Parts: sequence; structure tokens; C-alpha cells
Amino acid sequence: MPTAAPRRRSHRETLTEDHLGRPRRVVGPVAALDTRTPTAHDLLLLHCPNSLRRTVAGAEPLPGWTKAVLRGNPWVTVRRAPVLAGGPADAHGPVRCRRDVTAVPESWIPITLRGAEREQRVSGYAPRSAVAVTLRPEQLPGRLDQLPANRREHIPALAALPLAGEIIDSYRPVWGPIGAVGCELATGAPAVGPASPLRLLLRSPMPFSRRDALLLRRALRKLPVWVEAELETRHGAVSLAEYSTSPQVLTLHTPDGPRIVADPWYATGAA
Repeated sequence: MPTAAPRRRSHRETLTEDHLGRPRRVVGPVAALDTRTPTAHDLLLLHCPNSLRRTVAGAEPLPGWTKAVLRGNPWVTVRRAPVLAGGPADAHGPVRCRRDVTAVPESWIPITLRGAEREQRVSGYAPRSAVAVTLRPEQLPGRLDQLPANRREHIPALAALPLAGEIIDSYRPVWGPIGAVGCELATGAPAVGPASPLRLLLRSPMPFSRRDALLLRRALRKLPVWVEAELETRHGAVSLAEYSTSPQVLTLHTPDGPRIVADPWYATGAA
């Protein structure tokens, strides 16, 4: 009985499967998981923590404590810096991820990795293709119930989060926690201490009036915890406290560094 000739793979299959027929992830500027490039304060879960680099060139080694952190809880925070382009991640050393080394250049996300100790912080870059999960700050308040009850009730920054949400919601911006509170809500690992402030990000693509900023700041100051809030515009972030005091110029934090501007929504000024 004649046997059927083996089916030839199409060009599309060649790009999406390896020699054993398993799915192959094609590296590119944007991963298949999400068409949005992560921005400052997003939290990323890396499915390939070995691909984390101190620099895109990969020449500078990471501190010794990072191995244990990445092995147990490979979450990193996006820092406010430019996204860089480079070659495929495999070109910078051995990485235990299956990638197509002939793919288009990789995009490298600027990140910060937090250790167990306060002084354990390191800045680096993670390839976009290594990101398994992206959590934005506005997705985090709903995760508060997943934390142990004793932490939700007795850690001031965590206990005040629902009250802060009620205050902010009356002004209608999209908001979420950042800093230590954001990290704990994303990872589930304790990161907030008894004296930790509650840091908040308020997305404001359209101008936010100074009157509303002042009223919101006064309301947040009544909470039993120190609150640090920032307004995220299309050009960068500005401190809510600084903006509400109506100075003639403001410090706008952008991916390319701080800039002095008169209006954070129509940013023109010196770097």
C-alpha cells in the first residue's frame, strides 16, 4: 500500500514551529501577548528571567542577590526611561527561552528589580518577548482581597487604599497604586512596611484643574497614611502636590529625563 508523501510545511508554519513541531515564539518589537508597550509603573512577570540584563549589551553582571529573587518571584517594575532596540536576546548570551534568532530586532523595556531588603534595587532591561504578564496600576486595587487579612487591616498603606479610591473616584480619573503597595498587590509578596507611604498614579490625559487638584490633595491628606500622588499626562508625570500649589513652572518627569514646563499637558520647556 503506497504511503502518503510527507506534507510540506508552508512558509507560515516554518516561522511559527520549531523542528519538533512545537510552537516557536517569534521575537519582535511587540510580543504576541499585548500590542501595548509597557509604560512607567507597569509590573511585568517574566517567563524567562534569565533574559534580564543590566545593560542591553549584557556586559555588566547583575548583583548576586538577583538570582534568588528572579528564581522565586520574577516580577519587575517598568521605570521611566526610553525603550531601546537591539538584536535578538539570544545574541547577548545563553538564554533558556526558545526564540527565532532571525527575527526582527528586540525591544528592551527599562525595568527595576526589587530585592527583599530596602537597599536591594537594580535597574536594567528586559526583552519584550520575555514578558508573560503585564499589570497596570489601575488593575491592582481589585487584588487587595487576595492579601492576608492581617496585612490588609494592620498595614496603614494597604488599609487606606479603599478609602483613597473612594476619594479619587469622585474626581473620575483612572488611578492605581504604585511603589511598594503596587508591588505587593501584583506579586503577593510582602513589600509594604508599617511606615511605607501610599503612592498613587492618576491618569490624566486631559487637563486637570488646579482647583480640583487642591481639593483632592486636601482630601487625601486626611487619610491616616502619607499619600504621594502623581498626575500622568501624555507627556510624563507631575506631582499632584506641586501642581496644586499653582507654581509658574513645574517639573515634568518624562522618559528622557525631567523637564521644566509651565503646563504638563502642553509641555514645552527646557530639559
